[in-house]
Amino acid sequence: MTQADVSGFGMSMVSPRTSRDTQERNAPLIRLNDVADLREIYTFGKKLGQGSFGVVYEATHIATQTKWAIKEVCRPAAGSSKVKMLGQEINILRQVNHAHIIHLQEVYDTPKMTYLVTELCVGGELKQLLRQKKFFTEDETRHVISSLADAVVYLHKRDIVHRDLKLENILVKNSLDEDDNGKINIKVTDFGLSVQTGGVGIGNMMTEACGTLIYMAPEMMSGGGYSQWCDVWSIGVVMYMLLCGESPFVSKTKENLLEEIMNKEVKFTQSIWATISDAAKNVLTCLLKVDPAYRMSPNQLLENPWITGATNVPAIPSNVLEMMRHHLEQEKRGETLEDLSLTSFDDTLEPPPVPGAASTVTASNCSSEVKLIPKKDSSFSAPATSTKQAHAGLKPSTQPTAKQRRPWDKKDVSTGQKPASDNRKAGNQRPSTSSKSRTVPRKPAAGSSTSAALD
Repeated sequence: MTQADVSGFGMSMVSPRTSRDTQERNAPLIRLNDVADLREIYTFGKKLGQGSFGVVYEATHIATQTKWAIKEVCRPAAGSSKVKMLGQEINILRQVNHAHIIHLQEVYDTPKMTYLVTELCVGGELKQLLRQKKFFTEDETRHVISSLADAVVYLHKRDIVHRDLKLENILVKNSLDEDDNGKINIKVTDFGLSVQTGGVGIGNMMTEACGTLIYMAPEMMSGGGYSQWCDVWSIGVVMYMLLCGESPFVSKTKENLLEEIMNKEVKFTQSIWATISDAAKNVLTCLLKVDPAYRMSPNQLLENPWITGATNVPAIPSNVLEMMRHHLEQEKRGETLEDLSLTSFDDTLEPPPVPGAASTVTASNCSSEVKLIPKKDSSFSAPATSTKQAHAGLKPSTQPTAKQRRPWDKKDVSTGQKPASDNRKAGNQRPSTSSKSRTVPRKPAAGSSTSAALD
């Protein structure tokens, strides 16, 4: 066993006792000759999960008999985007120390594989728990969203943008029967698409289209640049899905889904929303603003009366909850597989291998590819809003001109013709999300009209 540079990742191997920046965790990075060396330290148990990036196993530290999770990653080819993603994930996890962010214990590197040892979350993914429960109560949702917002505030203070917040990337620490207070203790994980910017402002805007389609903010798809506010949108999508078990935007094709995310205001049409408080729906309306400049901030979310418990949340008896879950299941039986948001359009888009290049980004697991090609000269714009839209505080974008055509606009498969475009020039550009622009008083998030959104 040796300690040396981690080839290809731009990181140095250090011992646990090495002094580092005070913000950085002392998770050691250790080079091994072979996986056999690691098996002298840990006993590998059952497989917990598998993705396109690696396999996760339950493991026991032989000396202490403590249980951990080990993520086994095949070393990517030199120069590939996965090398950068793995390096980013390790670097970020070594910097953070938060109750609701996964704890990285140590990293082992062999010539063929890299192993990340993290805390064990026996409750699995939040997505799995939602599948079992069909939906969460408001109290359960409030606790999860409060924890998630607290983690995002912590990350954003360190200029870290997650960019792929979703149910699959939120782990549950313990099974519910193991928690003393019955609360769901979550841990944010998977920082492969995360970036650490140089701060806020126009000079630190990101352009790579990446993430998971049903959680991606509209500005991430416009090609005109985006900031940390993309994480706020994702929090809103997660909250919506927890409360009703379905995505706020559902479509049978990826192209139509992208159009809905860009232009459609959030609706509360399912019967289950009649049982959910106006305060919760108001929070969702504020989180899912198409224009990021008018979105509720993570700090505002933490201070919102719905999160703090200052609003009345209806208490629903357990037998009524079961009836609601049964009714929700009946509603979904008539839907096709493509309509079920928990099983559709969850492909992850990875950034191009060369930073800043106008490379095509593809959802690699899609049966039909949806390509997003960032264009630096395109803008996220909106026409004058209708009365109903103005009440809801939403600013849907216009149909793009030929110059501003969005990346996914392409010939219609059935006719071979390009979609008709609106040649009007966009009159209103998306407000800047720079730190200077945010010195101007923002519209209070709590003032958004819930009734307008209910339509």
